[in-house]
Amino acid sequence: MRLVWYSEVKWNYLQTRKQNLLKYFPSEDKILFFQPFSFVSRNYFLPRKDGNVYYITLPTYRKSRFKLIDQIVSVSLFRKIFYTILKGNAKLWIILLLRKTPDRICISNLFYLPLIKNTTIPVIWDFNDHPKQFGAQPNWALKEFDLFLKDNRNSIISSSTGITEYINKKYNRIVTTIPNGVDLNYFNQKNPSAEVKQKLIIGYVGIISPWFFDFDLLRKISEKFTNCEIQLIGPCVNEVRDKLNNLIKNKNINYKGLKSYHLLPEIMKGFTVGIIPLYSIPEVWRLASGKFLQYLGAGIPVVSVWMDQFSKIEKNVYLSKSHNEFIDGLEKALKHSFIPMEDQLIEYDWKKLAEKFRNELLAVNE
Repeated sequence: MRLVWYSEVKWNYLQTRKQNLLKYFPSEDKILFFQPFSFVSRNYFLPRKDGNVYYITLPTYRKSRFKLIDQIVSVSLFRKIFYTILKGNAKLWIILLLRKTPDRICISNLFYLPLIKNTTIPVIWDFNDHPKQFGAQPNWALKEFDLFLKDNRNSIISSSTGITEYINKKYNRIVTTIPNGVDLNYFNQKNPSAEVKQKLIIGYVGIISPWFFDFDLLRKISEKFTNCEIQLIGPCVNEVRDKLNNLIKNKNINYKGLKSYHLLPEIMKGFTVGIIPLYSIPEVWRLASGKFLQYLGAGIPVVSVWMDQFSKIEKNVYLSKSHNEFIDGLEKALKHSFIPMEDQLIEYDWKKLAEKFRNELLAVNE
């Protein structure tokens, strides 16, 4: 299969759903991964290769602090010219790298939608997050997105049952659910040199963002569990750096910054409990955090804001819809002895999910 993916994140940014799925595709598949331009991280305007994946920066619009760019792109004539040039650029790379018309197109970035208008190639939207979750988006882009989702010629794969239910209700669409997963072999690896835990550690791994991260909840946890160290691992969005700086003034909160994916199993195994302290709102309840499964794969209990996708997992999991419920769950989890549950996690193994995802791509329009 020849696949083109128009992505909202870079190929080498952390370890996202895209890498976890595509790395298990057969080696004979040819994949071209278009990634957006970034003002803060490295861009590749010439293709790089990772296994059978070519990745290259295809600079499209994205929200930024530069208001002038927003104003220019809001002009329809400029957009038409810009996207005509961009479409020609994309077509050139497709010809050079795939050497023939793609069999399928996957897309997860609404700002690439103008490039695939009127295509005869089957198109699949990988619905992992709603674009509005990350702040206000321009009306022209949201209109493109809405029209795309309404069009029954396009297929949709969602990353959770909650998102599937949302799309079914809003657009009356058939949606295939292929949730986020976990590399069980990777996170379940034994570490014979690991020391017996000498202190209680409440750990969070993930982005610290203005969109969902609940700073008030973290403050309450810090003040309630003074005998625990709270470790925060992951990138912090500049917009909330001041909030994080104020939070880590609490002596038992330790921000360790961004860590390599390869270190996460060892880091997580040092936690007593893994937490997902996000805002308790419907937009979060319908998500399915991969970190949730990574904690369980590493053998530690999870305390999380409610997530519909995981509501049927009974062992080692404490879900909540309020701060009080979260703290009550944390009290229980800190005393909890982890119950082995590999059998329940097998369905979330990335290798199985990747096979299912690829089969869904092949089945589109057949």
